[in-house]
Amino acid sequence: DRPFKCDQCPQSFNRNHDLKRHKRIHLAVKPYPCQYCEKQFSRKDALKRH
Repeated sequence: DRPFKCDQCPQSFNRNHDLKRHKRIHLAVKPYPCQYCEKQFSRKDALKRH
């Protein structure tokens, strides 16, 4: 059982760190902007893939 549950959707996680990262989706926090275009991302790995 995953003890860290999101209070806004059915997702749950094994680690609190993963839950905190997930919650950015609901908050629309996107601290990782692309330096070449207007797009912004909530996760650094998503920016790197872009």
